Parts: sequence; structure tokens; C-alpha cells
Amino acid sequence: MGHRLPTSSPVAEELIFLGDGAEWIWNLVQVHYPEAIQIVDWFHATEYIAPVANAAFADEDKCQAWIDQVRDHLWNGDLDAVINACHRFTEPGKAQEAARKAVTYFTNNRHRMDYPTYRAKGYQIGSGTIESGCKQIVAQRLKVAGAIWDHHNAINTAKARAALLSGQWNTLTSRREHLALPLAA
Repeated sequence: MGHRLPTSSPVAEELIFLGDGAEWIWNLVQVHYPEAIQIVDWFHATEYIAPVANAAFADEDKCQAWIDQVRDHLWNGDLDAVINACHRFTEPGKAQEAARKAVTYFTNNRHRMDYPTYRAKGYQIGSGTIESGCKQIVAQRLKVAGAIWDHHNAINTAKARAALLSGQWNTLTSRREHLALPLAA
């Protein structure tokens, strides 16, 4: 059973989840953090554009121009233009499957792709920083040769490493007496 800080002392003013668009991720976020801001990773979103263009255009210049135009629409938050551009190729043809996947993806996640607003608010729109943090915090410490971790100790070590690497170690340890700690088993 997890422990929470008292509600009179919020941990964060806002909670943001950045994901690849997988439905199961958003379902979990909605159940556990319904007030959280949900953002689809920019790079994952753009991965749906090139397959449509590559299947639709034989001419390399036309293909690249279409990709650039659709990416610009996405960057500027014009999801209608992105969906319409992909929808053009949903009729039977070489690009049909990729186009249908793209239309479904962008339609299902359009409310998570307001990139101009996210950038204006200073939110991350790419998961690279987070993925690098996971590598630094988890992989380098927990995956050392010969290490065997139980779940509880791995979580505590990851939290401590995150606090240390983010410069929050002194703040965290000075508040230790206010944290609800689990009783020893």
C-alpha cells in the first residue's frame, strides 16, 4: 500500500503525462490521475506521417514536401489539416493502410496534441529527456553486474538517485521527518 504526503502540502501544482499514444497508458492516467495534462510525444506522433507519404508518393521531392507540410500543421496545432491530409489516402491504394492508421491515431489523440499551447507553457513535448533520465537513474544504478533487487528497494534506490541527480537531495532529506514511512514488516 502506498503512502501520500498530506494534501495540505501538494507535491506538484500540475501533473503532466507524456506518452506515445498507446490507449492503455491513457486509460491508466485517466483512472488514477483524471486531472492530469496528457501529451502525446511529438516524435511518436510524427512517426505516423512518413509511412503515408512514402506509400502515396513515388516522387521523392513531393513525398518530402508533403511530410514537411503535414509536420508543420502538427507543430502549429492544426489537427484538422493533419487528419485531412492523411484522410486523402484512405481510399484503396498503396497508402490506404498507413493512412487509416494515421487518421485513427491523430483522431484519437487530437486532444493530446496541442503543441503550440504546450510549448508556450514550457511543457516538454518530447520524451527524450525523460527516457535519458530513466537511463541515468535506473539503468546505470540498478543494472550493475551481479545486482539483485527486490521491488521495494529498487523503488527506494531510484527515488534517492533521482533526488540526488536533480539537486533535490538536501531538500528531500530535510523533510524526511514529515514523510509517512511504511512500518517494518
